[in-house]
Amino acid sequence: MPYPRGHYYVLFVMVVIVAGFWPSYFAAWNEVPWQFHAHGVAALVWVAMVAAQSWSVHHGQLPLHRAVGKSSLFLFPFLIAGLAAIIDVTAKGYVAGDGPIRILFGGSFLVGLALAIAAYVVVYYRALKFRRKVWTHAGYMLTTPLILFESPFSRLLIMFVPGFTISGPQDFDRIILSIVAAMLLELAVIAMLWIRYRDRAKPFLVAGLFIFAQMLTMGLMTESAMLKSMLVALGYTPSVVVVGFGFLLGAVTSWAGWNAGKRSLTPPQAVAQPA
Repeated sequence: MPYPRGHYYVLFVMVVIVAGFWPSYFAAWNEVPWQFHAHGVAALVWVAMVAAQSWSVHHGQLPLHRAVGKSSLFLFPFLIAGLAAIIDVTAKGYVAGDGPIRILFGGSFLVGLALAIAAYVVVYYRALKFRRKVWTHAGYMLTTPLILFESPFSRLLIMFVPGFTISGPQDFDRIILSIVAAMLLELAVIAMLWIRYRDRAKPFLVAGLFIFAQMLTMGLMTESAMLKSMLVALGYTPSVVVVGFGFLLGAVTSWAGWNAGKRSLTPPQAVAQPA
């Protein structure tokens, strides 16, 4: 089976998520807005699901693997809705002037989150469509924790690594720098997988294209007037519409991917009868 140590890598991502978001989320559980919970809980459950799926298939637990895999059909809409919830809280914070970081980098956060949603839709759809091709299916599923890795890891850089730490507003530019550095690490991991597995690692290249697009747009579109206009529009859009659209997009992706991966039933060819 492909990627025999995949579940260890996924568990490592979970550790990074908890460590990176400990001060701003886990330690402030009762104080954060509901949008943080919508994203945080869905993302953690999703990563745990991927770890369980990888562990079960490499320990001969195929019925469990299939059951966990089918659960992803119901989890995926919540994952996308959670990301849409972060877009929602970012936009509403931007409109309300809630802190200098959202004002400065709201546009960058918006495009990064939008590309993350696009990446998840593409890789999960293809994971379902090619679920009978083990290398392809496993690769696409394992890209999903990698896409999540940037956000908590960039926070760890800001908290602990000299050159990324922030001591005041004069250092706010290091926020984008830490995000770019985290994405470069993701791309380095993808490059190593490609060197080792070549064509079998194509799913990681697909994810890498989205990560590269995030890195470019978040770094270059900080002052984009178009993104700021979109933030304002989303800020005045009811939360139920923004989050509901994310849930609907996730549900459509689950449905479309599952149906795309069904075995085609070829009708038997008619046997010619003698005249």
